[in-house]
Amino acid sequence: MKRDPYFDNAKAVLIVLVVLGHTLARMVTENEWILTVYLFVFAFHMPAFILVSGYFSRKIKSKRDLWVQIKKILIPYIIFQVIYTLYYQKLFDEPIEFTILTPRWALWFLISLFCWNILLLVFSSRKYGLVFSIIVSLIIGYIGEVNEWLSLSRTFFFFPFFLVGHFLERKHFEWIKKKSNALIGWLVLGLIFSGIYYYGDITWREWFYGRVGYRELIDGSIAYGFIYKLFVYLFMGAATYCFFCIVPRKHIFFTELGSITLVIYLFHMFILEYVYNSFIYDWIKESGQYYVLFVIPVMIIFILSRKPIVKVECLLLGIKMKT
Repeated sequence: MKRDPYFDNAKAVLIVLVVLGHTLARMVTENEWILTVYLFVFAFHMPAFILVSGYFSRKIKSKRDLWVQIKKILIPYIIFQVIYTLYYQKLFDEPIEFTILTPRWALWFLISLFCWNILLLVFSSRKYGLVFSIIVSLIIGYIGEVNEWLSLSRTFFFFPFFLVGHFLERKHFEWIKKKSNALIGWLVLGLIFSGIYYYGDITWREWFYGRVGYRELIDGSIAYGFIYKLFVYLFMGAATYCFFCIVPRKHIFFTELGSITLVIYLFHMFILEYVYNSFIYDWIKESGQYYVLFVIPVMIIFILSRKPIVKVECLLLGIKMKT
């Protein structure tokens, strides 16, 4: 099937934002502009990524389909869970124990992706599925035991976005891609960015992460926690919609990145963890050269997207290079 440059462009921008978000994560308390960019990115980059994943998903209908999901998602998750545990332990002396049930860092996405495909069996009704998925997510916020274990909290928090993507059809994206929508998208995203700059708070990031319950997010009574989460859904939904309105429709210089987002997602953490433990962050704080934080993700993606390296990455993942 011929690749659609629109979706490759969307995925390319999103993977850049993923790496940027992880790069900024440890510096958000140092500078208000860094915090603003960080919160702005997290307002839509994972919902948009997950929505695209849902759009290209297919409901599991046989044992063969289930095995495909296991081979494509669960096995790479287990392999990288082992590799990253050893990487942190041996190179950086981090006191962590190996566990399959609590994903390391960004690996939560893989185990959640597997669960989302399974959940389609239950929430596949176009009439009630989305509403039911949101209700379940709102209720789960009251259950403190549903947390990062098997990434369950994030799984249910982001599942409505996956389900929306699964329900969308090409005609919906054709409407979104209208030039008039692009103007609206830029305007609204500008307003969202300005709103975050003036009113944003570091506590917002936990709401955007979706990894903990209301008790950890709200001081005092949690009775109305579901209202806060509904507002977060509306906020993230609006930002996500506007992002898709401004995505370029034609093949451009970074389009090819869209075909290798998985390998960049899985391998960028090796480089970034090394950067975390180097002198670079201390130097940035001391010198105030915060622009370097925006150079780092570009360099990481440039390295990981070189053809010889991509070949090795794909070989390790057991997948064929996209052409």
